[in-house]
Amino acid sequence: MLWGGRFEKLPNKIVFDYMNDENDSRLIKYDILGSIAHVKMLSKQNILKKNEADKIIKMLKHLLILHQKGKFQLKKELEDVHMNIENKVTKFTHYGKKMHIARSRNDQIAVDTRMYLRDELLSTASLIIKLQKSFKKLAKKDIAMPSYTHTRVAQPITTSFWCESYVQSFERDLERIFDVYARVNRNPLGACAISGTNWKIDRKYTSELLGFESVIENEMDAISSRGEIEAEILFLLSQLMAKLSRFAEEIIWFSESGIIELSDEYTTGSSIMPNKKNPDVLELMRGRTGRVYGNLIHLLTIQKGLMNGHNADTQETKFAVMSGLDIVKETLVVLIDIVPTFEFDEKKMIIEIKKGYANATELADLMVMNEIPFRDAHERIGKLVGQLIKQEKYLEDLEPKEINKILGTNLDIKLIENAISIKKERLSKKIKLNPKWGGKINVELDKIKKIFCTLI
Repeated sequence: MLWGGRFEKLPNKIVFDYMNDENDSRLIKYDILGSIAHVKMLSKQNILKKNEADKIIKMLKHLLILHQKGKFQLKKELEDVHMNIENKVTKFTHYGKKMHIARSRNDQIAVDTRMYLRDELLSTASLIIKLQKSFKKLAKKDIAMPSYTHTRVAQPITTSFWCESYVQSFERDLERIFDVYARVNRNPLGACAISGTNWKIDRKYTSELLGFESVIENEMDAISSRGEIEAEILFLLSQLMAKLSRFAEEIIWFSESGIIELSDEYTTGSSIMPNKKNPDVLELMRGRTGRVYGNLIHLLTIQKGLMNGHNADTQETKFAVMSGLDIVKETLVVLIDIVPTFEFDEKKMIIEIKKGYANATELADLMVMNEIPFRDAHERIGKLVGQLIKQEKYLEDLEPKEINKILGTNLDIKLIENAISIKKERLSKKIKLNPKWGGKINVELDKIKKIFCTLI
């Protein structure tokens, strides 16, 4: 072991088995890039000679190529991604023994994770934008639609209005992602184990090489903050997943009532009942939401009992945030495909609007506009609806003159007709997507590409 000087015996195999974190394999690229930046900085500061740094960097670049070809696998007996990479470099050149100067695995894992999270947040944001586009596509199938409060018919809307409500809601998720992205994009490298180093390193230079906007100034804070940023990400993922779960529930409910038809491609059948067409994919979205919540609680629980500094407990933060990101991204990918395939049943939509007496509020508002106090209007319309329920009739079945007679009003006939009509034009929306998010993603992706080109 690279740290085995004070030990007379190596740890038992079961220790390595228990400590092994398969998620480390996701960080190979980032650990190599971080190491190249660190070695370049050591050379710039004359801590390493140029020929020493060149040979180390040459092997690191070779390892990256092997990794990209799937030919570099981590060995768990070497404990983690950092030791695996250093071990390989040292086998190639004995100068590899110098690459860990002024660095600890504590700040290594912190910088690896932050580079990984930058990429993942940008990927998640891109998928949210694609989902917004799916809703925009669905909105073109624009017809009248009932809205609901308390799971009961409320007022008439349109399918485009309903679609836009989700598009606007996803704007807040994008805002949250870029808010946390700014906090992720800070460099912990150079904090070493906990208190920095006596070596004259240049943390701003490594920040520039790795594309970080700033340095985490206090070294103890840089190390102790592990898990904090991951928890913040898991919170926004939980918020997003709650929304996607709610949407899945809504579609399941709509498809059962028949106002939305699900495509055969995104449903499954029963092993015993030939008549069934099950929304299993949507149900799994609801179920997997709990996993993301669980990861957030897992992470918060890890943090609550730790002293300042590095603790091995925080290794678990990788699993929690990576698992959460995986679930959310997989869910978004599926929904991007599913949403445009929904088919609305206009006849059933209209029946639902009528059965729910959804135009009652429009009629009450018309009375108020004609100087009838709202509470009086509310009471008269409520009694009218009660009568119609008993008679098994709808508002739309009545002639405007008949409505005036029942309500004791003298409202304009055309205005009554308009109030009780089911017109999609009233709330039809042409959905506009916010171009700034795609622009932000492209700017950050360009920075990351430049990092890669500069280092490699």
